[in-house]
Amino acid sequence: MKRFASLFIALLGFIALHAEELPITFGELPQNAKIFVLTYFKNIPLKEVYMERRASLTQYEVKLKGGIDLQFDRTGLCTEVTCDNGSVPDAVMPKRILTTTKKHFPKNYISKYENNGRMYEIELDNGTTLTFSKTFRLVDIEE
Repeated sequence: MKRFASLFIALLGFIALHAEELPITFGELPQNAKIFVLTYFKNIPLKEVYMERRASLTQYEVKLKGGIDLQFDRTGLCTEVTCDNGSVPDAVMPKRILTTTKKHFPKNYISKYENNGRMYEIELDNGTTLTFSKTFRLVDIEE
């Protein structure tokens, strides 16, 4: 009986970790995500839109032409912007993070922005990663 219970728990853990990625249309995104894309990336053609479900987590991914990937939480809040071939638009960035980044790294641009709710991570074109607190205070630099 203990073996069955252990096997059952392991199976539940596997199911919880297994993510289901479903292609969806742009219109199926949460309203906030649609507004974000149309505001900051209006003229960039859409490649793919996915909804990913894992246990109790739902998130959305939007892939645009030119190597731009956007991720949104279940409410449509942008949690990540990755620009493989250019910079994250300044208008997307919190102003205090943008100011600090431009002050300390004036020759570099932001290629990735991530907000996990507890902190912000910024990756620069030279590979440097900056970590900011929820209050936009620079707390770590990894070169």
